[in-house]
Amino acid sequence: MWRVVRSVWLLLLAHGVAATGHSHNRSVLEFTIDDMLLLQRQFLDFLIGYDATSVVQPSDLQCLGTMQQLSVAYLNRERHGLEWFDSWGKIPSGLYHGNGNSFGNYDQCRKYNWQHVRGQHCTFLAMFSSEWPILTSSLCVPQFCAPQFAQQLYGEYLATRGAMMITEIDQNTLCIQDRNVEYDGGVITAIVIFSLTAAAVIGCTAYELVQVNLKRDVDKLYSCFSLYRNVCSILHIPPKPKSSESRKSETIECAHGIRALSMIWIIVVHIHESIVPVPMNNPEARNDYLDSFGSVLIFGMGYLAVDTFLALSGMLVAWNILKELDKKGKINPLMLYLHRYIRITAPFAALVLFVVSFSKYMGEGLLWKSIIERNAEICSQYWWSALLHIQNYVNPRSMCLGWTWYLSVDMQLYIIGPALIYPLWRFGKRVLIVIAALAVLSMACVFTTFLVNDFRISQQAPNSADRSVMTYYPTHARMAVWLFGTIFGYILYTTKSTKVRLTKRHYVIGWATCFALLGLMTYALYEFVRTDFNEFSNVADAFYEALYRSVFGICVMWIIFACVNGKGGLIDELLSSSLWQPFSKLSFTMYLLHLQLLLMASVASVKTDGYFSVMDVFYRIWGALGLTTSVAVLWSSIFEIPFITLDRLLLRS
Repeated sequence: MWRVVRSVWLLLLAHGVAATGHSHNRSVLEFTIDDMLLLQRQFLDFLIGYDATSVVQPSDLQCLGTMQQLSVAYLNRERHGLEWFDSWGKIPSGLYHGNGNSFGNYDQCRKYNWQHVRGQHCTFLAMFSSEWPILTSSLCVPQFCAPQFAQQLYGEYLATRGAMMITEIDQNTLCIQDRNVEYDGGVITAIVIFSLTAAAVIGCTAYELVQVNLKRDVDKLYSCFSLYRNVCSILHIPPKPKSSESRKSETIECAHGIRALSMIWIIVVHIHESIVPVPMNNPEARNDYLDSFGSVLIFGMGYLAVDTFLALSGMLVAWNILKELDKKGKINPLMLYLHRYIRITAPFAALVLFVVSFSKYMGEGLLWKSIIERNAEICSQYWWSALLHIQNYVNPRSMCLGWTWYLSVDMQLYIIGPALIYPLWRFGKRVLIVIAALAVLSMACVFTTFLVNDFRISQQAPNSADRSVMTYYPTHARMAVWLFGTIFGYILYTTKSTKVRLTKRHYVIGWATCFALLGLMTYALYEFVRTDFNEFSNVADAFYEALYRSVFGICVMWIIFACVNGKGGLIDELLSSSLWQPFSKLSFTMYLLHLQLLLMASVASVKTDGYFSVMDVFYRIWGALGLTTSVAVLWSSIFEIPFITLDRLLLRS
């Protein structure tokens, strides 16, 4: 179930390549635990006896000479030699339990300092000729050693022991050393923009606090960047209308709960994704958990949370445009597009600027280069397609912050919104047939693409990456749910002042059908995942992929329909609770930030292997929710609400 960050988890990819591409070497020589005990120690003897005349580059010769000197110091029991070797990864416990992680003491290596030598922590991947897992071992090498030369030395040594170095991954991403901040264009631009923004926040906040203290009126233009005002607006919960009729005609309150729960669901899904590349010393327990029914439910159905946002987006776009047409009799599409672009791009642009400038300097760890710095490189190259919201078509295999593909889809659908909704307002229900036909065409496109390319839902299928590019990211493949949402928005808007008259039996049938469809989709997905895809026809995969997103979106719309018509019962009470409103306001910013924060805090920054447990998963979930919500409040107050306010004051007037 890899959709979002698969492209940057290069260590996991290296494991997969090794396991499939070099299995024939396992029969060369059987390796024992005793051999493994002496593996690193005998590498010192290999270094001391290495033929220096075969080294050409002066820097490599310096590297070899220093490592030979340190090896001799270890044999002589000198402190700096002992400390150097002590930081290396030794034999891992649990080789027969699937644990091949041996990272040593990361901090001890990075803090190593003897004469002119500073420690550089390098991780190497090797395959032995036994049934053991791939060994992921780390050495501490001098900072002036080129990663490729260190890999060459260690690889030549492993070859003498009947093992093979895995070189499909760039060794530069696996070696961490000291570095200075490079004041390139991105960093300088970020310093200037973030400094100006900080000055605006301080000035506006001070202005409003003074005005409030003096009991004077506050000018919204001069307080648009005020943290006091913006945080209060996020946390403010307006009172509910007393009558159900006024509630229905003015707001769709259950949408707050649906939006908030969907955002939480997305975070939970990405928590489960994040534990895949994190090294664990009990990987079998993690794998058993990820194969369980509960985990499959979280993974598979969790991706549908994005379709919830698409359904809500289509519904609200239809509602708002119809409302504007009833009020003014016309719309200005260009202004609609401008307002929307400002609304979603301002906080996104700030995040992209942070990623390409400061993020890579804010920490380090075993996976820091392969994740955080890789993200920065991609965003430095493709920031323009991200900010133009076209990256799902222009560079779908190298998207800047891959999880933001949704912004491109949402913006592109918003652009076609007026072309569908204005005829709907002008000519009435007959246009619904056209919109529904477009939705069916989108589903047919997914179905055909699956059949033609022999795509399968199972992630073990050989072309799962192509499947994401062709049926997960493109707007034409994801638009069906949004189009059904516009139809639903039209129905809600035209019936906003009256209740839809359905009998109790119809509502019972509706709820029963909704839950039955959700249960059927969940069970079918579990069967798709646990069953070998070669045992059944790809037609089944094609039908499921083409239908299940739309079916789920229709179920969400039914829940909203029942709630706004007073037939939601306890579900309506839960979803309409005022407690969801702050989370609903923050849902967009939380979506932007959550995975970047998660990667920086608990994935890329790991420095040793951990112990997997279900309680640890829950701990990660609550930690991610707390961290994401806290940062989102500040991010929204600084980069989202101020630009929405400026848009209203300067452009909408």
